[in-house]
Amino acid sequence: MLQSIATKQRIPFSLADKKHVESYRTFLKTGAWGKTGCPFVLEFPYLTVPDMIKDKLIHNFLKVTKLK
Repeated sequence: MLQSIATKQRIPFSLADKKHVESYRTFLKTGAWGKTGCPFVLEFPYLTVPDMIKDKLIHNFLKVTKLK
């Protein structure tokens, strides 16, 4: 039985979780999240999950905190 994308349980992306980072790396290499779709929650104010993750990675790498 196929699971609907709308009812799939999504998780917050964590830079500390190596599986999350590897999942994003795979997405960048293949252009797809896989059979079950994107596993991550889209956070405000982002419009796409890949851009959200990219922003988090850049801020972490450059050791920059966001202004609130």
